[in-house]
Amino acid sequence: MDFNFLKFIVTLKLLRNIADSHFLFGLKTEFENAFRLAIGCSRSSCEGCRSCDSCPFQQTFSQSIASDPSAVKRYQKPPYPFMFDFPLLPQAPNRGAILELGLTLTGSAINHFQHYLAALLHLTSLNGENKPAFAAVLKVESCDYVGGRGLVMGRDGEVYPDSLFLFSADELQKSCGLLPDKVTISIETPLRLMQDGRPLREFSFSPFIRSLFRRISSLAYYYGGVEMGLDYKWLASRSTAVESLRADFRWVDWDRRPGGGRLSGIVGEGVFGGDLVDFYPFLLLGQYFHLGKGASFGMGKYRVET
Repeated sequence: MDFNFLKFIVTLKLLRNIADSHFLFGLKTEFENAFRLAIGCSRSSCEGCRSCDSCPFQQTFSQSIASDPSAVKRYQKPPYPFMFDFPLLPQAPNRGAILELGLTLTGSAINHFQHYLAALLHLTSLNGENKPAFAAVLKVESCDYVGGRGLVMGRDGEVYPDSLFLFSADELQKSCGLLPDKVTISIETPLRLMQDGRPLREFSFSPFIRSLFRRISSLAYYYGGVEMGLDYKWLASRSTAVESLRADFRWVDWDRRPGGGRLSGIVGEGVFGGDLVDFYPFLLLGQYFHLGKGASFGMGKYRVET
């Protein structure tokens, strides 16, 4: 199941004090507006736009479902083709703090990487009407399988596309040495999965991996043009045999800015045992693509290790 993606590491310097440690997780609307500015779009809505078919904004944010009825049945609604890794801000006063955030682009979104970089510059400098810049982008680097970095954009805004490192889903698996029968899953930002219209408040392996099947197969189909051709029913049935060897998960609520609601879900760490080899392609990719509600904007981030 091979398709491509890339990951940026963006280094920021805070230009003003920000009291809300979860500030970055609430920038969905601001990022959409910044992306419009990055592509030179002055519209507030795509309705009636004649350029929709070729517009990077439409291709990024529309989440348009397939015209093939059978594909609509096989795949969930397409997620966004990007995922942010947001850090918690240090306690105020934090002006001058240096932070790193991650940005992953998958499949066809890679073609618009310069628009994403421009959107980041707009996002940090404009951040809504009549609001002062909250950060300066010091540099953007492209990350590889083992954490190596190459400079993609410096503080002057010059872009070095030759430094882009393209991940392969197949090569990712080859580069990771995981045990065939035991894995540790550490959830770093709240994971919110829904079942029967309600959030799951306890973590178990089978619902987790089945949600990964749906998310990653949809990303691969809609943005990578890849149909995996896997027997998901068989994989789902096998996932119920994976045992929890140790579990330290809990439900958390993250308060956001006044009126901004809550960011909530499961965090923590657990160790799982069983025949895991067939699940590793999804577990490894999910580290970059996240899972659950708000996955594109930093939620549901996790890592796996032996």
